[in-house]
Parts: sequence; structure tokens; C-alpha cells
Amino acid sequence: MSGSVPVILIVLAVILVILMLAAWRAWARIKEGKMERPVIRNKGPFYAQLIVGIIAALSAAFFMLAGDILGENTSGIATIIGIVGISLIATSGLP
Repeated sequence: MSGSVPVILIVLAVILVILMLAAWRAWARIKEGKMERPVIRNKGPFYAQLIVGIIAALSAAFFMLAGDILGENTSGIATIIGIVGISLIATSGLP
């Protein structure tokens, strides 16, 4: 098991670099004016969705860290809560 840790870290680093390059390219397109952001006049519900997503993702991380809080093993429900939280953050529509 200890031999696979460096491989996992390398894969995570590669994924992070790819995501950073994609975000940089999208930012460059926005600066060039090729991509326009939608105009959102009432941002209140989107901030609420962002805050709920952050709370859900942080609570999932807490359940993963201290796995014996709600029962014998909470990693399954923590994974589901984390996915829902990250989805809420991603779909909030705020920069």
C-alpha cells in the first residue's frame, strides 16, 4: 500500500496542472472578449447555494476525518455529501 502513495500523488498533481491550464485558458478567453459571462442581476440565491455547498463539503471532510461520529463507518455517506457539496459549489454560477 505504501508503494502506491507516490503514484496517487503524481496523478493528483497532473490533474491539478490540467485544471489550472484549463482555467488559465478560460480566463484568457474572457480577457480577449471571446467569452462573455452571463449578467446575473439577483445574486442572492447563488450565494446561498455557494454557502450551502461549502458547508456540505466541509462537513463531508469532517465525517471522513472522524469516521466514528455517526456510527461505525461513515465514509460512504461522507463521500455522497462531499459530491453533493462540490456539485453545489460548481453550479452556483459565481466567479
